[in-house]
Amino acid sequence: MLSGGSHTKFFRLALAATLFSFLGVVFSSYSRLSEAGLGCPDWPGCYGQSFTPVTARDIDRAKPAGRVVRPEDRAWRDVVQRYLSGVLGLLLLRLAWRGWQLKKHKRNQQVLIPLATMLLSFTLAFAGALTISLKFKPLVMMMELLGGMIILGALWWVALREQKIWKSVSPSPVARSLRPRVLAALLIVFIQIALGGWSMVNYAGLTCPDFPTCQGLWWPPMDQLNALTLWRDIGLEYESKLLDLPATTAIHMNHRLGALITLLYVGWLSLRVIRVGSEEQLRWHGLLVLLLLAEQMVLGILQVMTHLPLALAVAHNAVAALLLLSLITLYHKARPPRTR
Repeated sequence: MLSGGSHTKFFRLALAATLFSFLGVVFSSYSRLSEAGLGCPDWPGCYGQSFTPVTARDIDRAKPAGRVVRPEDRAWRDVVQRYLSGVLGLLLLRLAWRGWQLKKHKRNQQVLIPLATMLLSFTLAFAGALTISLKFKPLVMMMELLGGMIILGALWWVALREQKIWKSVSPSPVARSLRPRVLAALLIVFIQIALGGWSMVNYAGLTCPDFPTCQGLWWPPMDQLNALTLWRDIGLEYESKLLDLPATTAIHMNHRLGALITLLYVGWLSLRVIRVGSEEQLRWHGLLVLLLLAEQMVLGILQVMTHLPLALAVAHNAVAALLLLSLITLYHKARPPRTR
């Protein structure tokens, strides 16, 4: 017989791993964004100029004058990131082992997801080594970004299935109708995170310094073919210029269009959950999704209007992760109760 303490330890391990995964995602975005030189990387000027560049072409011309991140500045971020990844790896290893031990006495014990997240974490660590040898290829960096989000979501799912506070609702027509719609929202948000990550690793955040227009136009010249090229022959170094203005404009506009689709669908879904979810105690979860969605959109607009300061850029990534977790929580609530 296993005591309840064994299951409690498994839940605490899952919760701790989720916390370190979230910290890793946020710090990884901070490290990547700061090394990309977003906002004004120098002081008291901005990109070597006396005044802040206003148009995309001004920024494009000014970037070569900006500072290059010093190796010592880069080193401490890499060290902190490696420590976070190392602690997370140990927690995942412990979580998978404890789940395997509990599986001997409990048939429906979660084992596959902890094991998969552990393997994915080690794969991402290997990809991190490739990032340096492949001169920071955008595709390799995208694998790390999306992999971190997948690990975070999977660990939160494990913790949700073990906790006893947010219980699943009883099977009902409302819950059954919401489940596929929440899954669609999860897919849309994940694609939007991928578009935002692609914009970040290709340094496209400053391409459109105005809103709601881009470079003073509603539909500026864009090069979608070059923007969607996943693998290029020339590696992408820090502070290097790889894509021309039409290509980075296409990447930025794709992220904006994705944001509009996310706002319309996830906003509609959260309002529907608020309206029909009172009996199943889903109303507050719908309200949480709506608040995080609104905060995410406000942060996105403020980033453009203020030329991407580092604090807002990191907060934008953190709220994106929280929005993903809130939708996972909503899906957990809409699922049938777990049989013991």
